[in-house]
Amino acid sequence: MAITFYYNNSKIQIFKIFSDTLRGVIHMHSHAKNGYEIHLIDSGSGTLEMPNTQYKLSKNVLYITGPNIPHKQISDLENPMHELCIYLKISTHDKDDAIAFFTSQPFWIGKSNSHVRNIFKKIIEENEKNQLWKDNILSSLAIGLITEMARLYSPKNTSSQVSLPYDDLNESRSWILDQLLTDDDIHTTLNDLANQMGVCKRQAERIIKDYYGSSFKKLRYEAKMAMAATLLEQKKISIEECAAQCGYASASSFVSAFKKKYKTTPKKYRESN
Repeated sequence: MAITFYYNNSKIQIFKIFSDTLRGVIHMHSHAKNGYEIHLIDSGSGTLEMPNTQYKLSKNVLYITGPNIPHKQISDLENPMHELCIYLKISTHDKDDAIAFFTSQPFWIGKSNSHVRNIFKKIIEENEKNQLWKDNILSSLAIGLITEMARLYSPKNTSSQVSLPYDDLNESRSWILDQLLTDDDIHTTLNDLANQMGVCKRQAERIIKDYYGSSFKKLRYEAKMAMAATLLEQKKISIEECAAQCGYASASSFVSAFKKKYKTTPKKYRESN
């Protein structure tokens, strides 16, 4: 899905609305420029893991992960999390309204309030319908959700609606990147990404650089290392099997890449976790 609308001096796109029970691990990943994912834990428990800290997740915890915020979600096996989630792309040119204030917070975590929970659940409910003017309703609800979240940061923000005549196809393309780069298929190549986005390899590399501030090679390396860490933490797997699943032709090349990232060997990492 992709819904695009304009509000104040902001362009907003809704790419994903999600409601499901997480029964495993979402590998360490981050979102591209202008990408914001709002998470509400509806039930269950788990852990939000970031490079230097961890947060316990439980019912009514609300958090946002914005551009370039690495994060990993681990659901408790005995009490798996049911998560409500919406993924947005927001391009704003306004410095004073609630949208701008919302986007100024690349990461926030806290307790939701009843207003946020009601709007979130209405978004999920409306998304599951196929009724007339569904996009209009979802757009209005998304504005309400963003505004209520901005109030959690600061109660002094208000905004009003206006239309702007501009569009950016690369915003949609960067959403494709977000999806593919967080996929478990670590064999995805730059050619695959370019074909999915409908551009040449050189243009795909430019888009990646623009929206992630990094190269495809580095992003793929980070994805492989995140997958390796998850496999070593969650499964009784040999180093050779882990190397193969992460796309390495030999265990020695995998060990070398792993040590560069985590400053320890895969074997020691597994033992310590």
